[in-house]
Amino acid sequence: MIWLALPVAVAVALGTAFLILRVAKGWRVLRGDLRRLACGDIAIAESQPDSWPFAKTRADLLRIAGHLRQLDRQVADEGLSLRTILSSMKEGILIVNRERRITLVNDALCSQFPEIKSPLGRPVLEVFRRHELEQAASAVLDGGRIRRLEMSFPQPAPALPRQFDVHVAPLLVSPGSPAQAVLAVFQDVTEVRTLEAARREFVANVSHEFRTPLTIINGYVETLLDGTDDDPAMVGLSLQAIHRNVQRLALLIDDLLTISSFEGRARLLECRKTDLQRTFESVVENFRPDIESRSALVEVDWNPGVRHAEADQRRMEQVFSNLLENALRYVETGEPRISVQAEPDGDGLLFSISDNGPGIPYEDQAHIFERFYRVRKDRARDAGGTGLGLSIVKNIVLAHGGTVLLESTPGNGATFRIRMPIRQKTGPTGK
Repeated sequence: MIWLALPVAVAVALGTAFLILRVAKGWRVLRGDLRRLACGDIAIAESQPDSWPFAKTRADLLRIAGHLRQLDRQVADEGLSLRTILSSMKEGILIVNRERRITLVNDALCSQFPEIKSPLGRPVLEVFRRHELEQAASAVLDGGRIRRLEMSFPQPAPALPRQFDVHVAPLLVSPGSPAQAVLAVFQDVTEVRTLEAARREFVANVSHEFRTPLTIINGYVETLLDGTDDDPAMVGLSLQAIHRNVQRLALLIDDLLTISSFEGRARLLECRKTDLQRTFESVVENFRPDIESRSALVEVDWNPGVRHAEADQRRMEQVFSNLLENALRYVETGEPRISVQAEPDGDGLLFSISDNGPGIPYEDQAHIFERFYRVRKDRARDAGGTGLGLSIVKNIVLAHGGTVLLESTPGNGATFRIRMPIRQKTGPTGK
């Protein structure tokens, strides 16, 4: 019987060993999959060696890995969409966590604040150095209510400060839950605020310019109404003053209409081949009485090679008239001298008009082409004009595709230089 028991024992031992090996092999496969999954590798291959007796467990594990891959793709797609949305926004986006540290910024915010380097992970107060922004973020995290800020950030001179509307809102997991982070949206409103300020200043300037002649006219009309039959000289003086101020109002309206037409979208010019030298000479003839009364000397050096150009003759007459009138008005010396030059400059011409007047202070030179800007406000209106002449010059020259600039040293006169193209890119009609 012993010889029969021995083969049975060997068979049982071999079967047990085989079973143990199969279980160990399946466990190694399952353990390997679990280790890869724990390390973040969710790309578990299904064509693995037999994992019996853990085949069902491994099948469940494969389904978990499949769900994780699907979720990973969904998160990647949502992340791509979020990055695309954030990068395409012109508003700056900032997210701050409960520790008041920055966790996300978009490209627009980086372009709005190029001086800020590596903001992620840093406290919002350290990055922006603005207590009101840090306090708004803290208030929203604590209270959950949306805050709105108006913030101004200084820029290197001569740039104006940048103005921002900042909306600070909580990020909630669910309605009514505490805020987990703060979303701040930076909207650059610098241009809007600048235009609003310019509009207010323009309205104030126009009102002031109209008020002075209207007040004078009203005063003389009241004088006439009170009766001046026995004083013909007073009647004549009153009528002359009324006529003079009516002309000033008409001139102001004409200049305003000119500015409006050139600052609008349709800067229509009637460009054709124009003899600019002859145009300037005709302007000088119109000013001949003023030139002679001031004993002024006008010297003209006009290169024959740049005599003709495609331009709007009527508008160029305005340019030459305003520059010549400006030079005559502000030259206070006994013998005003005005020097005019025209010479070729590449594919254009360079026109210069210089005077021997007092020059323009450096602090005024950046504003000289602005509407209603006057260098010497104490006597500018006594000298005549509307304060729009140089602004009209700038707009007409720009409409022709040219440039205008000022060169002046206080005490040594001023020079206005205009560069004009000989030919208009849009053709001889300028349309």
